[in-house]
Amino acid sequence: MATTLPELTRTIDDDFLNTWYEVRPDAKDNILESNVLLLALKEHGCLTPQVGGTYVTRSVSFGTKNKQNFQKGTVLTQSETDIDTMARWDWKYFAVDVNRSLVDDSKNSGKFKRRDYIARRLERAKDSLEQDIETDLFRYDAYAAAPKNMNGLLDIAVGITVNTVLKGSGAADYDTYASGTSNGNINRTNTWWRNWASEDGQDSTESVVNKLAADPVSPYSLNLLPDMRHFFNMVSANQESPNLILCDQSIFEAYEDEVADKQQIVRTSFDKKAADLGFETLTFKGATMSYSSKLAGSMNMFFLNLNHIELVYNPNVWFDMTNWKETANQFERVAYISCMTTGLITDQPRRHGVLEYTS
Repeated sequence: MATTLPELTRTIDDDFLNTWYEVRPDAKDNILESNVLLLALKEHGCLTPQVGGTYVTRSVSFGTKNKQNFQKGTVLTQSETDIDTMARWDWKYFAVDVNRSLVDDSKNSGKFKRRDYIARRLERAKDSLEQDIETDLFRYDAYAAAPKNMNGLLDIAVGITVNTVLKGSGAADYDTYASGTSNGNINRTNTWWRNWASEDGQDSTESVVNKLAADPVSPYSLNLLPDMRHFFNMVSANQESPNLILCDQSIFEAYEDEVADKQQIVRTSFDKKAADLGFETLTFKGATMSYSSKLAGSMNMFFLNLNHIELVYNPNVWFDMTNWKETANQFERVAYISCMTTGLITDQPRRHGVLEYTS
């Protein structure tokens, strides 16, 4: 039993820290299962730990050697060809604050009140992490506007309409993706470092930054299934297919209507897990399809291959709580639950695509 004010403060300090580290494993699981994209990353083994390091790096192969045909007397040639380079991602950091004050500590100093007091404050912090991480992963703005955010969907699969400056429109709002700083510090003007993209009415001469699907797509209400089939095959290239498709609710419901009488009920282990957690999923050519409210109004479908996506994190700074800090000349105290991660990264953009609709 604390007998002095400093002892009471230290006791509650310890209670907060001990409680957080008791619930931290469950809290991490809850956060990583709070939206369908995080759940997919977790279930497909895309969470990659890395302790320390100034950057996160991956070797990228882009060059090839050519065979030589020969016959008797042929003089063979040799050449030294650059075939590898390095992609590099910066660490990103985020935290949520947990606040206390002497007034609240004193009011909630009883054993049972203290337990509820601590649980409420920590639950609020956890809820904030869930909502804000989802927002960052699905964010739909220019990288330059939010350089402190962890990498999201547009950092691994950028669309055409975002790159308006590349289409000769004169707009210069979204040229960061073209300059190459948003994905592994490699310029997207390199043809081997581009994802697939197709847009409603898009002409093939207008896309500089993306591999373009051969035919433009129609409004989704008219031609959704053929568009999806064509784009899926373009991204797959008859080699490796996407295994996760994400879109907004309106496109998801349109697809649901299309396949209402045709859908074959085939559930993967991930689909079952998603259903158990309350996420709506369908399948398209074996890939799991779902939607997010964070994509509302974007009219885009992301075709992702989770075999080539990672979310790298530092396990030493992963939902860890700091010590309590005093506020100068006040009775308030604050601690932070902090994380260190890259967000989404990919070393093969060609395995992903964005099917864009404008209507």
